[in-house]
Order: sequence, then C-alpha cells, then structure tokens
Amino acid sequence: MPRDPRSPSSEHPFLIDVRDARAALPQGLAPMRPRQAAWAFNSSEYLFELKWDGLRALASRDDGVVRVHDRNGGDLLPLLPELAKLPVPEGAVLDGEIVVCDSRGRPSYDLLAGRLGPKAAKRGFGPTFVAFDLLYVDHRPLLARPLDERRRRLADLELRGRTIGVPGHLDCDGEPFLDVVAEYGLEGIVAKRRASPYVAGARTSDWLKCHVTPRADVVLGGLEEVETSGTLRALCGQYADDEQHSLVMVGEAYVPSYLSRWLDDATRTFASDVSPFATPLPLRSGTRWLRPKLVAIVEHAGEVGVLRDARFMALRLDGRLSDCRIEEPVEIESEPPSPDSDRPRLVLLQSLRLDQG
Repeated sequence: MPRDPRSPSSEHPFLIDVRDARAALPQGLAPMRPRQAAWAFNSSEYLFELKWDGLRALASRDDGVVRVHDRNGGDLLPLLPELAKLPVPEGAVLDGEIVVCDSRGRPSYDLLAGRLGPKAAKRGFGPTFVAFDLLYVDHRPLLARPLDERRRRLADLELRGRTIGVPGHLDCDGEPFLDVVAEYGLEGIVAKRRASPYVAGARTSDWLKCHVTPRADVVLGGLEEVETSGTLRALCGQYADDEQHSLVMVGEAYVPSYLSRWLDDATRTFASDVSPFATPLPLRSGTRWLRPKLVAIVEHAGEVGVLRDARFMALRLDGRLSDCRIEEPVEIESEPPSPDSDRPRLVLLQSLRLDQG
C-alpha cells in the first residue's frame, strides 16, 4: 500500500502534524461573542455559566510578559495595574471578564467603571479576572478543540488567587439557573454549545446570552431634556440589517436623575447640528443631537427593534458601534429540567467564590 504523503515519517522528516504544532501567541485575537437567546432553555447540548457584569478581556503570558487587553485590542494594564502579576501560565491565552464586586460578592459594572474613570474611585472588591475559556496552552492553539475539552484543560491549570479565578458551570439546566441568578440580583447567564470550537471575533449561536431583564447595546444619538419634569431621555439607535446599515431610532431611554448631569457633561464633545438617524425626526425643545460614537447599555421591556420602558444603565467602556444591531433572538427548544433542584444554586455560589476555586 502506498504511504499517505501527508503522514509524517522517517523518510520525510520535514513533514510534521501541524495540528498540534507550537505557535506564537497572537496579538490581535478578538473574543468570541454570544448572540441573544429568545428565552432561557434547558439542553443537554449546552453548558450554562453566569453572565458577568464586567469588561471582556483576554489575558496571556509570552516570554514572561503578561498582557491583558480588551475586545478591541486596547491595553488594560495601565488602567488596572493590579492585573500585571496575573498568574497566567507561560504560553497560555485565557478568555474571560474583569469584574469588581460589591460587598455581597456580586459583580457590578458601575463599580468597575468607577475604577476606570478619570477619578479612579477604588470602591468594591477587585479587580478580578474571571477566566472561562482556554485558547492557547504551552503556545499551542486550542481554538479548534470542543468547548468541553477547553474547559477541562482550563480547570486542570488550577488558577486561584486574589486576582484570578475560574467559575463553575451547570450542565443542561438553563431555566432553573436563570431563576436562581435572578434571585441574587445578577445580570443573566450564557449558554455555550459543548461541542463548539472557538471562533475568534465571531458572534454565533453556539454561545447565547439570556438576561434576567432584557438589555441592549444602542448608539447614543441624542439627549432630550423634558422641561416639565426636568428629566433627561437618551435617544437610542441600532443599525438595520440593510444595504445601507442605516441607523434607526429604536426608542427613548429614561436617564436616572443621579446620572443626568454626568451624562450631559460626558457627551458635550460629541454634539452635532444634525440628527444621526436615517429617518426624519421632529426637533423637539430640549433636544441635543450627538455624533454616533457612543455605545450605551439600556434595559428594556424585551421587544426586538423597539425600546419600551427603557432605562439608561451606563456607557459601555469598550463599546463597538457594530454591536448595536437589530437582530432576531435565537430560539432553542427546551428540554425538561433535571431533578437536582439544588445544583443551580450551588454552581452560582461556587462561581461567586472565585478566590476559593
């Protein structure tokens, strides 16, 4: 039988199996991102993790140098110098999220934003790098490996400490897990297909996010001061899935009074004379248009493409305009839950005790 020329052999020592070849760590790797699920679900094909209310980041160590960058490639160590000594193994790349927790151990985006703001208010506990995926180990890529294997190899690294931790995950039971997460006042959960590879920079249905209260990333297109009440409303847009990628106004979000002056001041340099939205809108008294450069997080009543009962939460620190899209949620048929009713709560509590592994 003739020898397969693709197989390494002593006769052809220059041929190697490139699937496990050592590789230089990439510098421009972008995180894989979840799509929106239509509802929470149970499925034996998925595992379920807590959705962390923090800043997505990749951490690596190459030739002894630790790097931590956000999903846009920005260096986070000047802003969070506490993470310069992260115990990342040599030749590894970790995907995760940077969080700051409140006194009850719950991650808080507001507390994290305070750390990164101009006054650097160091309130809360952290920062902590929550590692939930392993992309490279010993300088070898794991991107094509299934999630189950990547998670298992991540657990084998036994990463524990003041600045790093690996959260638990729940098999199959997304619905009861989201119920428990809601009890603790947390953001939501993420469902990940167990057999899925890691597709850097992609937003795919292999990962699905389920919020306790629906959230959306929107483009901040303007502010409107309501003279009768003195309140501020944010005019929110998302990009349509058309040839022009038009910025469509999807609604108004109430701005809490304690954020009104801050948001008004923070957006002054983005003022514009014209509306950024594709469709004509009436210029009402108290309206100030903004250049479409800022991404905001809003909570809303849950409809696609329409913001009802919306509330401004924060400006997204690493916001990308391309993420502000009108997108139909992914529907997954739900299986019956497992009989172990205590398991979701145990996984949640273990996840929040990161320093204890």
